[in-house]
Amino acid sequence: MNKITSFFKDSSPITLIVISLLIAGLSYFIQKPLPNIFMGLRLIAFVLFVYATIRLLNRK
Repeated sequence: MNKITSFFKDSSPITLIVISLLIAGLSYFIQKPLPNIFMGLRLIAFVLFVYATIRLLNRK
C-alpha cells in the first residue's frame, strides 16, 4: 500500500493526467460487455484527473 501512495505523491501531475486519460480510453472498449467495470474505471479516471489537476494548479 505504501508503494501505491508514494507513487501518487511522487509522480508529476502531467503523468497522472495521462494515466487517467488512458484508463478512460480503455474503459470505452469494455462498455458494452461489462457496464459495471466500465463505470468503475470511469470513476477512477475522473478522480485521478481531478487529483492531478488540483496538484497542477497548486504547484504554480
